[in-house]
Parts: sequence; C-alpha cells; structure tokens
Amino acid sequence: MNRLIVILVIFGLIAWHIPVLGAEEMPRFDKEAFIASAESTRTLELAMVDCIAMALKNNSEINVKRISPQIEDANVMIKRAAFEPDLSFDFTMEDNTELSPSTLAGTNTSKTRTGKFNFGYDQKLVTGTQLSIDFYNTRTRSNSRIQSMNPQFDSQAEITVTQPLLKGFGLVVNKADFLIAKNNKLKSKQEFAQEVMNVLTDVKKSYYDLQYSQEQYRTAKDTLKRVEGLHEINKEKQAKGLASNVDLLESEAELARANQALLAQEATMKLAEDNLKLITNLVDDPELWNADIMLLDELSYKKEEVRLSDTIKKAFDYRPDYEAAKIDLKNKEISVVFNKNGMLPIVDLTGSYGLNGLGKNYEKDLGHIGGGKYPDWVVGVKVSMPLGSDEEKGRYEKSKLEKAQALINFKRLEQKIILEVRDAVRNVKIRYRVLEASSIAKEAEGKNYEAQETRFSAGLVSTLDILTYQERLSKADANYIKSVIDYNISLIELARAEGVTLVNDNIRIE
Repeated sequence: MNRLIVILVIFGLIAWHIPVLGAEEMPRFDKEAFIASAESTRTLELAMVDCIAMALKNNSEINVKRISPQIEDANVMIKRAAFEPDLSFDFTMEDNTELSPSTLAGTNTSKTRTGKFNFGYDQKLVTGTQLSIDFYNTRTRSNSRIQSMNPQFDSQAEITVTQPLLKGFGLVVNKADFLIAKNNKLKSKQEFAQEVMNVLTDVKKSYYDLQYSQEQYRTAKDTLKRVEGLHEINKEKQAKGLASNVDLLESEAELARANQALLAQEATMKLAEDNLKLITNLVDDPELWNADIMLLDELSYKKEEVRLSDTIKKAFDYRPDYEAAKIDLKNKEISVVFNKNGMLPIVDLTGSYGLNGLGKNYEKDLGHIGGGKYPDWVVGVKVSMPLGSDEEKGRYEKSKLEKAQALINFKRLEQKIILEVRDAVRNVKIRYRVLEASSIAKEAEGKNYEAQETRFSAGLVSTLDILTYQERLSKADANYIKSVIDYNISLIELARAEGVTLVNDNIRIE
C-alpha cells in the first residue's frame, strides 16, 4: 500500500511538469480588459482601405480558409512519398548449439555462429516499375570438420525489376493520387481566393451600409434642425398673434416625430457599426470594440462604363470558382483513367540478375562478386486475373458517372456566370440612372424648398405646407444618399461577378 502511494505521488509530480499540448496556442479572452473599456469613449477613424487590411489580417472566415491550402500541400507530400526510395539495413547474430546429427562432423556437439548483414534499396518509379537492389552478406563459423571454409563468407548482390504491362502501367495511372493531390492544392487556393473575395465584398458593403446610416443620421439631424427652426418661428408668430395654436401644435408634433426618427436612425447606425466591427474582427480588440467609428471616405461616386461582352470575358478569365471547377474536371478524368486501368488483368514482366560470392575471408568473397564469374538471373511473367471483377467495374462506372455529373455542373456554372454577370451589368446601369434621377430630384427639391421658405416668411404658405416641403426635401436627400450607396455597391457586386475584386484592390494570394 505504501509503495502504491509513493508511485502515485511520483506520477503526480511528473504529470504536473508535463506541459499541456497546444495550451500556448489556445485563444485567450481577457474579459477584464473588455469590462475596463466598456465605459470609455473613443473615436476610431477608418477608411475603406483600413477595413480591407484588417479583414485580410483578422477575419475569422479568411483565417480558417487560409489553412486549407496548407492541408492540401501536406497531402501532396503524402502522395509524393509513394515514389520515394526505401533503404533497409538489418544485422543479426545467431548462435546455435545442438547435438550433432552426423559422425562426419567430428564432434558430438555442433556449434554454429552465423552473422548476417543485409542492405536493401526499393523504389517505385512513375512508370509503375518496381526496382529492388539487395546485397546479402552471411558469415558462418562452426566447429564442424565438414565445413571446408571456417569461417565462411557468403555474399550475393541482386537487382530485381518488375514492370507491369497492363494493370498498373502508365504515368497517369501510377501518378493518379499525386496528380489529384496537386490539383486539390490548386483548387483549395482558388477556393481560398473566392472566400477572400466574398469577405472583401461584404466588408465594402458593410462599410457603405455604415456610411449610408451615418448619412441618414446626418439628414435626420438636419431635418430636426429645420423643424426646430420652424417651431421657433411659430412660437414667435403666436406670441405676436400672427400664428394660431394649430400652427404651433403642428410644428410641435412634427418636432416630436423628427426626434423619434433621429433616435431610430441612431440605433440603425450603431447596428451597422457593430456589423463592420464584426467582419473586420475589431470585436476581438478590447480597446476598440466599443469605439465610435468615424469614416474617412466621403460620400462620392465615379461613373464606370461597362460592356457586357468585356465583363463576361473577365469572368471566365478571373473567377476562382470557374478555375476550381475546371480543376475538379481534371481530377474526374484522372479517376476515370485510373479505374479503367484497374479492370485490366495483372501481367507483370519480372527479371532479376545477381552475382554470387564465397570465400574464407570477406575480401575474397567480394572479389568473386566483383569478378562476375558466378552470376544468376531469372526472367518471367506473372499473370493474374480475378474470376469476378464487380468491384473494379463498379469503380470504373462510378468514376464515369461522377465525371458526367461534373460536366453537367460545369455547364451549369458557365450559364450561371453569364447570368450573374449580365444581371450585375444591368444593375450597374439601372443604379446609375436612378442616381442621376435622384440627383436631379434633390436639386429640384432644394430650390423648391428655398422658394417655399421665402413664401412662408411672407405668410403665403401654411405651417402644414412648409412641413410637407421639408419632408419632401428630407426624402430627396435620403433618396440621393441611397442611390449613391446603391450604385457603389452595384460596382462591388459587378467586380465579384467578374472575379476581379482582388485584382482591383491589388491583392495577391500567396
């Protein structure tokens, strides 16, 4: 019992000092730092390029997808190992003592000591050829009188080549797993590029969503300011007997509605701010997660001339999902070739050539091998054919069907790309026309409001009418802001449809 206690104590001390595997890599959450910064006020200035940089570095989806090409690179190494040579060495020493079965040995007890040292080199070539080089060495010492050489050295050098002629023959057949692994690595890079494109598109849209909500908040503040001004005018007029209680109540009610609209827009703005923090992973920064964001990019737009034919060509040249689909088709074709070869019978040509040696010492033994006086060789053909081949036929039929399925999906993807590009181009053109119309409407409503404001000052327009004109002006401002944001977002979606998001942002995947 005491011994058991001692063993448990020792084991506990050892376990205490063994570091936990990967513990230093576990993500840490410093809740105290987040709590400490919860009440602090800080403003973070961000431009679009800053958000893109933070997303590339910190976005969780990008960081997860970034690992996939590395995994596929490891798979390439695994499959390439099939053609790496194997070296083998073995050394054994055997001592045997037994009663002598024959009086010719000259002793009642037979003692034999045998030492063996062997060397081997094996490699599979990309042609399917199996190459083996072996070098066997045996040293035997015995007390038997009938052993003429004592000690006796016996060595043999041999090379063996096996070449498949049907099943297992061909570069593609033997490199199938390696080629598929390499293609999967290229495919994973395209999928990673697609993920980066999607995230950057969402980052830009989130940035514009926040910009839109901030502009809407600014418009709501301007509306509130105009209503406040109107309400003050009505109060002064009423005090002088120039306005009725109805005018004052109308402006007061509108003032309450404007305050409610401002608060609602503030909530929307903060929600858009949180969405941008989430996609850029600012929520993981204890000092910045609660900061107010000030966007540095001004609300603006630049007209882009787009041609459907050019955008379709770009899409087929740049889209990562299209490149990934082409790589997948290559893999399906490799599988068909491999499985078709698997239905063939085994017909292997085998040949070996060896040199033998023997001597009282090792130098003499090797001299016989080097002289080449005692060769042996073997040439033969091995034929093997299973009585049933349902498994091989099933694999071949399955691979053909999977290829046919992939071809249909590929054709469908081509159609999808054309439609997506066409819709994106159409959307850009429509959004620009809406932008032009909203710009004209905004300018017209601004001039109209100025005129109506002059009439109101002259007592020619009622409070209800001027409130209507204010509402129309606010709506025109909001529509213009939305049309600018929608047009910019349509250009972002067009870049994704074309597959040129990374090219336009000068981002290279390494």
